[in-house]
Amino acid sequence: MKTKFLHVADCHLGKWQYNLRERFNDFGRAFHHIVDQAIAAEVDFVILAGDLFEKRAIDALTLNQAMRALDRLHKKGIPCLAIEGNHERPYYSERVGWMEFLAVQDLLILLTPTFEEGKPLLKPYTNRSGSYFDPVPGVRVHGLRYVGAGTATAVAQYAQALGEINNDGVYYTIFMAHAGVEGVLADQTGGLSHRQWSLLRPHVDYLALGHVHKPFTFDEWIYNPGSPESCSVAESEWVDRGYYLVQVDTDAAHAALSTTVATEAEDATTAITQQSWVKHEAMLHANPRRVFHRLSMKTDLLTSPTQLLAHARELLQRKARDVGARHLPALEQPIVELQLTGVLPFDRSALDLEALETLIQESFHPLLAMVRNYTRSSELAFDTTDVLNRAELERQVLTDLLNRDARFQTNSEAWAELTLTLKQLALSGANGDAILSEVGERLQF
Repeated sequence: MKTKFLHVADCHLGKWQYNLRERFNDFGRAFHHIVDQAIAAEVDFVILAGDLFEKRAIDALTLNQAMRALDRLHKKGIPCLAIEGNHERPYYSERVGWMEFLAVQDLLILLTPTFEEGKPLLKPYTNRSGSYFDPVPGVRVHGLRYVGAGTATAVAQYAQALGEINNDGVYYTIFMAHAGVEGVLADQTGGLSHRQWSLLRPHVDYLALGHVHKPFTFDEWIYNPGSPESCSVAESEWVDRGYYLVQVDTDAAHAALSTTVATEAEDATTAITQQSWVKHEAMLHANPRRVFHRLSMKTDLLTSPTQLLAHARELLQRKARDVGARHLPALEQPIVELQLTGVLPFDRSALDLEALETLIQESFHPLLAMVRNYTRSSELAFDTTDVLNRAELERQVLTDLLNRDARFQTNSEAWAELTLTLKQLALSGANGDAILSEVGERLQF
């Protein structure tokens, strides 16, 4: 038995990232491109492992994006089998969610098991309801929607149910779930361990996951394609993500198994099962997406706002030349994020973030320029063993503050003296001319 299918997840249609219409369109373009590839490859079916939509409540534009793409699959006779992800699950008060609506329109086959006393009731998909569907003879697809903290229990119960179901005539089994694998992302918890997922291994040939936006595969059995578009700047580092095209050939796997069993029949220590032979070849394809550039600049040695801007200009122009940013067409305008890190040697109020954004615009001509200020100020420390009166303490605090700013370090005591003098003039009711005159005389230092 041979077949071909496409595996995608986490399309997040309807995401107005940075409140930009172009980003909304980018997510739609990514999904439509993948549909184009499914049609061009003449796949027998598509599996969508959750989070087609960004949120539960979608607008007409988002619904239009989804329906137009899915209708093209429908007209080509390519069924799209899907499960609900965490982003699109309907509100408790809603009778029909948007994924169910698409199923009612026969644009999706929405797989949803019914649980009774914690155990899944495995029923074929009929009348737009069921937990599994056979898209082509010999292939069966099961689906488990997002169940959050209950995933481990649900998978264990599902594994038991799969061992009891009648699989006559089924040569290849796919299991879809909207859940992750433990340890794929260091800062993300909640994924199942390999041991927990392995309960499905005796019954499943291809474990199709969604939910984690980083692509990964394990043991030629667990597959997660990642998000087609970047839902955050951090995701732009994962360039090889998009969708899997999977070729299934159970006849070749059976022939390889038979040959090995015949060769090693006398080896009592060899335990060979059909599951140990991969029946498919899965190829991860990256779809076109908006380019992101994340740049970093340390500020420790940039002792003045002027020096910082000059350094930023040189850095941005050099990076722009490296990527050929000036020659990108309008559709490929990147999103650029500049991160400022380290210690800021001068007062934060003198840091001109708008000027930095302007430099990004001039260098990259991006769709969006962002500056993230992660710098920290120098620490202030006072010698608490000294007994200081109010005036002495005030003078020390001012001097220490000025010493933190590279522009005033050389004459910090003189600047502190000027500041205190101006304070006294203001408190004594001196007019503006007198204060300006004092400033003019003192600036001679």
